[in-house]
Amino acid sequence: MKKLYWAAGIVAAIILTYFILIPAFAGKLLINPVFSLGLFEIRWYGLILALAVLAAYFFARKISWRFGISPQTVDDFTFWSVIIGIIGARLYYVAFNFSYFSANSSEIYKLWHGGISIYGAILACLGFAYLYSRQKAFTFSQIFDLIALSLPLGQAIGRFGNFANQEAFGTPTNLPWKMYVAPEHRPAQYAGTSFFHPAFLYEAIFNLVVFLILRKLVGRVRTGIIGWSYLLLYSIGRFFIEAIRLDSFFASGFRIDEVVAALLIVVSGAVILSKLAKATHS
Repeated sequence: MKKLYWAAGIVAAIILTYFILIPAFAGKLLINPVFSLGLFEIRWYGLILALAVLAAYFFARKISWRFGISPQTVDDFTFWSVIIGIIGARLYYVAFNFSYFSANSSEIYKLWHGGISIYGAILACLGFAYLYSRQKAFTFSQIFDLIALSLPLGQAIGRFGNFANQEAFGTPTNLPWKMYVAPEHRPAQYAGTSFFHPAFLYEAIFNLVVFLILRKLVGRVRTGIIGWSYLLLYSIGRFFIEAIRLDSFFASGFRIDEVVAALLIVVSGAVILSKLAKATHS
């Protein structure tokens, strides 16, 4: 049955790539970010994010026993962490676009106008996980490992929401996998340029690789290593991908997410080395 699921997933990926990704990247297929369903209008971005959350949730529920956490706890934690993650993602975005939101305070809560950040969601969820674990029979490291293993799977899927919105792309390129961006989505300085790096795709692929690496570590490393390894690996990828993105937040000439990534690389690397050293001496 497991092989059947993998085969179905690979076939679906090939079909989507051939009929949607390749034509869209070439500029032969334009995807409307909103589609109608009777009386309702649904945004592809929201639908894809919902699928991403569900994928991470079901995987976490299935594997939670390996971390000493019950599926029922995953149910409860997921409900609250999704809410807190959205709030954290929005607050992070607002904080680093404060000049705009201070003059347009009514826009702060309008998520449907766009503007969330994955680092805000990650940091908010980890803070909540720490407080949550203090009320439970398991440690923060246990739930941190479970979150870290499940999250990159959801991130890999969720990044395709950026594709639907034609956002999170990089600098202009003529590489074979270049992505067409419609004129209304291009930065003003690149109004005459049609093709850009699909930065969202780079991050989606990198997240999938991180997921597969962490999956191999389950049962082979000390508690907490998977969680800190996720922060280390994801931040390494994000540091380099952020360097080509055209929608970065800046402060004093620095890309904020690159700074955050660099700090997390240092901190998580130090924690992992400390844990490994303790394991060697124990």
